[in-house]
Amino acid sequence: MLETRHHWLPIIIAVYLPASFIITYSIAVGNDHVEPGFPYISDTGTRSPESCVFGQLLNIGAALAGIIIYTRYRQSLYHFEGSGRRVLLNLNTAAFIIGMLTIFGISLVGNFQETNVLTVHLIGAYLAFAVGFVYMVLQTIISYKSLSFNTAGNTLFITKFRILLCVADVILLIMLGIAARVARSKGPGPGKSKQHWSDDEPGYAEHLVATISEWLVAFITVIYFATFYKEFKHFRMKAPEVVYYEPQQQQEQGANISVIS
Repeated sequence: MLETRHHWLPIIIAVYLPASFIITYSIAVGNDHVEPGFPYISDTGTRSPESCVFGQLLNIGAALAGIIIYTRYRQSLYHFEGSGRRVLLNLNTAAFIIGMLTIFGISLVGNFQETNVLTVHLIGAYLAFAVGFVYMVLQTIISYKSLSFNTAGNTLFITKFRILLCVADVILLIMLGIAARVARSKGPGPGKSKQHWSDDEPGYAEHLVATISEWLVAFITVIYFATFYKEFKHFRMKAPEVVYYEPQQQQEQGANISVIS
């Protein structure tokens, strides 16, 4: 039976998403659509042609992240099911739902550019970053609680590293929110593009703090996913089984349905 090992997926996404951002950044800078010095990630994918590349690459990234989130959910379910630890089972389910909302947000960011549908884009950014942070926190709690289960690959060092990533992420998210608000209140000046900031404009320093914070938040998120690598090495997931009904079985099932109705 076909079996699949998923330990390579956390590493792939940790390389793939930053590479995607760099690709769209290079195209945007080459077309003079953004300033070279740390634009927002969304700014690098808001104008054509880089917007098309940005959307496609983020859709693929969201699909990869969805597979990882589902794999993590099933891994934790395997260890917690039958243990009587309802809290852990509920945390695992909540983390799965939150994770799905996060990748939905990533897709929204890629497909609804800020210069076209700003409201939807901002909703997507909130889901990707803020809700994504909640997913990281839930997974860190699960990681800590799983230490008593002696889950293969889950160590105290990895748990502490995940806590460190969560702390760094929330600090950067706060810096991003405050700096972005201050920068918008100060500049850019009338007639200036929001994708082009120069160092002589008011609010540029705050703008730089906000954009650098955003890039760091994105990198921390993919690094967090990469921490699943060691745990994912210790199991395989079997492909779904396809079962065909024989004609006789179908007739019997139909008869049963008729009797019930």
